[in-house]
Amino acid sequence: MAKQYAKTRQEKVADREIAILDAAVSVFDEKGYAKASMAEIARRAGVADGTLYLYVKNKEDMVRSVLARFYAQLTETAQKGVDKRDGTKAKLKFLARHHMREVMANWRVLEIAPLIDRSSEQYRQSELYSLNRAYVSVFDRVAKAAISEGLLRPETELWVLRDMFFGAMEYSARTMMFVRRDDDINGFVDNLLYLVLSQEKQTPETDVLSRLEQIADRLEANSG
Repeated sequence: MAKQYAKTRQEKVADREIAILDAAVSVFDEKGYAKASMAEIARRAGVADGTLYLYVKNKEDMVRSVLARFYAQLTETAQKGVDKRDGTKAKLKFLARHHMREVMANWRVLEIAPLIDRSSEQYRQSELYSLNRAYVSVFDRVAKAAISEGLLRPETELWVLRDMFFGAMEYSARTMMFVRRDDDINGFVDNLLYLVLSQEKQTPETDVLSRLEQIADRLEANSG
């Protein structure tokens, strides 16, 4: 029979924090930011209302804590997934699928973020900005490897690749959820990588337009 041991005070505090954040995710997901209440979060976490304020200052701070945990976990799982895969294409494909699944699963919470640190100056000084930078740096490292391997044009600006990669996923995640196409993540990722990694020889004037037309045709075919 396994020996039972009493949890330390530190372990109890950590468990309570997990329960509170899990409850907050549940409430924000169901009710959105405006209708969510600290009292409801406390009830679902099984703690007194006042206990919440030992961990956070207010509802805005609760959102920051929820998002901080989300991005910390997202970065950790992204890096672990990249490390397990061989080849730059496989790493990029994993990152795209991983990002799409996590964003679509946590969309209601993520859409609250712009309501918190409203100005660009507030955001750039926030913990969330630092966590977001740490997350996208996982992609940056893989993208640099792709450039060095000749999978991407060497003159391509890293920030352009990053915005194309994550911007396309954010927009398409909305589309898939609105039309209930969350089962088409793999098809979307294949199209996205085709767009990002395509090395067809074209003139500078037609290159971008042609790529966008190709990806639009593929997405339309998949949604038909």
